Amino acid sequence: MIKKIFKDKRVLLIALIVILVLLLVDFNQRMTLLTRMRRQEKELHERYAQLESTRTALETELVYAQSDQAVERWAREDAMMIQSGDIPIVLLQPANPVPTQSIPEPVIIEHVQKWEIWQALFLGD
Repeated sequence: MIKKIFKDKRVLLIALIVILVLLLVDFNQRMTLLTRMRRQEKELHERYAQLESTRTALETELVYAQSDQAVERWAREDAMMIQSGDIPIVLLQPANPVPTQSIPEPVIIEHVQKWEIWQALFLGD
């Protein structure tokens, strides 16, 4: 009986088709996974490049912060220190500030008749 089943070409063809369908489904799943992983790889490469540029910028900033030029800039601008030979200039507020007088503009009041108000309401301007 088993030999009869294997001799029948339809059974072999159906078995072959089932195997091919299973292989095709597996291949499709693997291709989907590959696409997702390639997208992830691209995102990770972009993130890595951003982090590398940030690291380079921070290293440059660190080298500058440890330099004499940065220390001198901080001392002069933030700490308000001077070197020997510099002439300090200190700006003072005036003791009695001069108040500015504002001149009020004259207000012009128009006398409008009541009939002009009604005319503007009904007929517009």
